[in-house]
Amino acid sequence: MELMPHDLLEIRASADLVSFTEIPEWVENAIASAPFVVVRRAQAGEGLVAVGVRGQQRNERFASFLPVERIIRRISPEQLSREREWVGKSKDIFKYLELINRIMNKYSLVWGPTGSLGFELASKKDATTESSDIDIVIRLKKELTKELANSILTELNNEVKIRVDVQVDMKEGGFSLTEYATNGEKPILIRTINGPKLMKIECLD
Repeated sequence: MELMPHDLLEIRASADLVSFTEIPEWVENAIASAPFVVVRRAQAGEGLVAVGVRGQQRNERFASFLPVERIIRRISPEQLSREREWVGKSKDIFKYLELINRIMNKYSLVWGPTGSLGFELASKKDATTESSDIDIVIRLKKELTKELANSILTELNNEVKIRVDVQVDMKEGGFSLTEYATNGEKPILIRTINGPKLMKIECLD
């Protein structure tokens, strides 16, 4: 099973988690309510994957590890975008996903919702609010020029009336589409498995 950052993993219970620090009390309730954790971009020991647990409050985030053998099911952001289970949902934030889907398909991009939006789609539990932004990830499978990056951002800004945070995933790590499009010749922050690094990128392919 290939696991990538932003993937959501269904587990049985908080007891499946491996942590080298004390697990907060809220984690057990969060997993009992919605038994999903998200894959983090971090080093993990053999047979383990780095994961994060989200609670009901914004400050309730906990980093831990999960034995791969304890995974019940993997749901990737791109799977969520293929299934389009947001269609017909009443929340405005889900209606914007259909607009984003059309833009991503126009440029033949592999993408999917992440953050609270992706969590709600996968877990079927409320995670978004009226103030929620839209977080998405593009899995880089083709050349990404500055011109293409700016075109995508322009269309998103014109079509979607709430903020869209676009992260791009490539083999070396993940980065902000906005930073890549607007940084000129300056290095940009790449989140790697070994931590953040500043890298100068001319054109990604």
